[in-house]
Amino acid sequence: MRFSHAAWNDWLETCRVLAYQPGHGTWTTAEVVVFPDSAGEASFFDEEHLELDADGEWYPGQRPSNASAWAQELYAFPRTVDNIPAWMWDIFRAEGVTPPIYNPQFNSVDWKNRRRPVTDRGTDFSVEPTIIDPSKEPGKFARFSNKLLRR
Repeated sequence: MRFSHAAWNDWLETCRVLAYQPGHGTWTTAEVVVFPDSAGEASFFDEEHLELDADGEWYPGQRPSNASAWAQELYAFPRTVDNIPAWMWDIFRAEGVTPPIYNPQFNSVDWKNRRRPVTDRGTDFSVEPTIIDPSKEPGKFARFSNKLLRR
């Protein structure tokens, strides 16, 4: 049986969505091996797997993802601060990017002063984001912002 490149990508994306756990994320890299006459295998990782060729160069189409790509990953499949891996934080810090963060209190992803709801399949992009009003945030942040704004 033959599968198109698009069909493989659709299948892998479905696997990522099904593996998502709110606040914990989903896998970021898959390695799939298919054999014509026997069962194949699939391995899923929470890190980027790239190989260099014999000359120490990246294979065509393979380069480490930048902070923007990882931010988009976390926007679609958000994680709490504690569930963002150290290697990903290193990339964000190196490029000065603040990543999207899963907010368990609102079951949302918060990024760039916006908030979107999160479902068990990732961010709900069918809902328009709301603007975060710091003065209405619960907890310590609210007390801090009220003092700052002299309310």
